Amino acid sequence: MNFRLLAGLFIVLLFIKPAHATQSTITEADGYSCMGDDKSRKQTEQAAMIDAKKNAAEYTSTYIKSETQVKDFALQKDLVSAYTNAEVKVIEDLEKGWYKDPSSGACYKIKIKAEVTPDEKAMEKLSQATAGTTDQGNIYLPVAPPPVFGIGPSSQTEVAAPDVVVIPSGETYVYMVPNTTGVYFYSDYWYRYYEGYWFRSPIYAGKWGMVTPTMVPREVANVPPEYPHYLPPDYYRIHYNDLHQHWQEWDHNHEWHNRDWYKTEMKPDVIAHRQALVNQEREQHRIAIERKHQEAKQQLQQQEQQRIHIEREHQGVTRLTQQQEQNRLQKDHKSQSAQRQMQQDRKTKHQGKGKGKKKKKGKRQKKDKHE
Repeated sequence: MNFRLLAGLFIVLLFIKPAHATQSTITEADGYSCMGDDKSRKQTEQAAMIDAKKNAAEYTSTYIKSETQVKDFALQKDLVSAYTNAEVKVIEDLEKGWYKDPSSGACYKIKIKAEVTPDEKAMEKLSQATAGTTDQGNIYLPVAPPPVFGIGPSSQTEVAAPDVVVIPSGETYVYMVPNTTGVYFYSDYWYRYYEGYWFRSPIYAGKWGMVTPTMVPREVANVPPEYPHYLPPDYYRIHYNDLHQHWQEWDHNHEWHNRDWYKTEMKPDVIAHRQALVNQEREQHRIAIERKHQEAKQQLQQQEQQRIHIEREHQGVTRLTQQQEQNRLQKDHKSQSAQRQMQQDRKTKHQGKGKGKKKKKGKRQKKDKHE
């Protein structure tokens, strides 16, 4: 059965709500069922819907498992369980109908678009298990990017609406936030490329939900995230409110194609120059990262050499201490042996004196008896 992920995880910023609060996935899934001898047409249609929901949950569980880095087996089991027992809400019936199967007879197929929300208790258990750990309990879920503040008034509770610039990308227009990396507007959605992941939001100041690369329009993916940094300082800027009110009209009328500054930006040599600057920046960044990796590797090697040196010194001190201890034991043994010998000598000498006295006493007694 074929399933296709439509939109990724909607993940609330961890510093606002617990990680398990509003994670969900929108997906498409197929469901099948055949009548046989034991089901009516209505029961068959219901069985196909149940199958479609089950497939949506299973696909989401597999997707989450593949996209999530989990080192702890118990946590991985809890995560998969949360999506296996997920609530599946049907958003739309995309296709449905009866067909004749050669072997099974009358069968029913339905294709749905559904939102899959993980089991709240399982996610709460997972959140509690990972609470208070610096690495979230060895589990990593891509977190939505922080807001990018644009030009204009803002407060502590609202993100300022940014001006945008229009970027050449085919017949439909792609807009980006100037002097900012990887923030796009295209066909009524905001896209953001952040730390290797793509995110999407219907509102710039809203919640950013992770999406798979296949969900990113080709027109957006074709524009390098760094492109706005290389536009001229006086490049035309469009107000946020004007964009949301007129972007469809501008697309339909090819509004910007008649502007001289856009015609200039559309020239192949200009686009090639921008791309060359982007490539140059990426190469410099790659070299800088590689240099940092080499420096880190050298530092680790030096630390390892120091560790080995310290360990050898420690082993030398240990051997010296052991030798000194052996010498002390040998000295103590010799001293004890000498003391025992002295005690033995004293005892022998004392016993010799006692025998001499007895011998003299016996001779004296014998002499007195003779007299």
